[in-house]
Amino acid sequence: MSHLAAAPSVVRRNIIAIIGDVAFFMVGFSCFDPTTVMPQFLRELGASPKLIGLISGLRLLVLFAPQPYVAHRVHGKRRVKPFLVTACLIGRLPMFLLFLLVWFYGKNYALALWAFVFFSLLFIFTDGFSIVPWTEIIGKSVPETIRGRFFGAMQTVSSLAALVAPVLVSKVLSLRSLEFPRNYALLLLLMATGLLLSLLMLLLIHEPDTPPQEDPDRTFWEHLRRIPALWRDDPALRWVLTTQFLLAGGGVASSFYVLYARERFGLPESYVAIYLTAQTVGAVITGPLWGWMADRFGAVRALQAVVSLALVPPLAALVMPVAWGFVLVFGCLGALAWSLWTAFTNTILSIAPPAERPTYIALQNFMNLPAATAPFIGGLIVSWAGYPAAFITTAVMVALGTWSARRIPSKSC
Repeated sequence: MSHLAAAPSVVRRNIIAIIGDVAFFMVGFSCFDPTTVMPQFLRELGASPKLIGLISGLRLLVLFAPQPYVAHRVHGKRRVKPFLVTACLIGRLPMFLLFLLVWFYGKNYALALWAFVFFSLLFIFTDGFSIVPWTEIIGKSVPETIRGRFFGAMQTVSSLAALVAPVLVSKVLSLRSLEFPRNYALLLLLMATGLLLSLLMLLLIHEPDTPPQEDPDRTFWEHLRRIPALWRDDPALRWVLTTQFLLAGGGVASSFYVLYARERFGLPESYVAIYLTAQTVGAVITGPLWGWMADRFGAVRALQAVVSLALVPPLAALVMPVAWGFVLVFGCLGALAWSLWTAFTNTILSIAPPAERPTYIALQNFMNLPAATAPFIGGLIVSWAGYPAAFITTAVMVALGTWSARRIPSKSC
């Protein structure tokens, strides 16, 4: 943290604003966590495992599919913050309307289910439009020499802030005065409030101007035709994208760890909050480690270490004999949810030429697209062959990703 404190004032201001943005986002987002709270809510509304997987997949599809187009929209722009703020406004404010719909009309389970699907997809879709400009601002604002520690500080501070979420989830779900689905409606209100505070922190960012670039007015098709050349000419980009693709495909079991644990051991709903706490603690304790590793050994080495950790959850879930042992599974999931993202983001920022940075960012996120189908495929596997088959499929995909990560040229970072 001392290196961050020694940075110029405008850099410190942006670092504080970005970390505050992510901290509030994580508090809100964790109140309706997609791997613990959301599957339970959908199951209570009558959704089948296949439908839960489909909804989870659609959320990821609308998040990652627009990435090449977003890169085209922000390429060559002097500033991307207006684009970022507009996208966030469109998606986050309607979450308050979703709260009202579930609170007042949630007894109509079909209405509550499809209202949640529509508004959550709108939020995720617009959040997808914010990824490239938000990451571009980090690339412009945070010097590469402290970027690893910046991401580590972000992970730790935001995860500590998100520890509020399990407490809130546990309190709300244990309130006897709130029957289903009003207890989950209250969680939606907490989520919307966190997202709004996150947006307010974004407004504090002072974005540096982007230097003039070549082809600032190229069309979307010209932009797409440029991508094969980037793939061909940059082996680091090729292997980073391949690793991202495989790790995204390894999300087959992501929506089913909590359901498997509850069904296997006959656990009460309160265990959702316990596992959510384990996720958050996992993210807190690994943040400084990955940040230090990235600045000390390079972004690629840190990425390779994180990818190797991704083998633990599916293998541990297969052999874990007791319910409390799943704390390890969810602790690793929490660490990975953050660490994979920071490791891939730091790596892509390290290898990207400044003029092509939005495109590199978009491609790295686009390679998450298999994650859109992975939960649905996981739902089919669970329905046909049971939970262990989904965990085995995940382990195989992650093992391939571990091999691919070893192929990334470390000298590029």
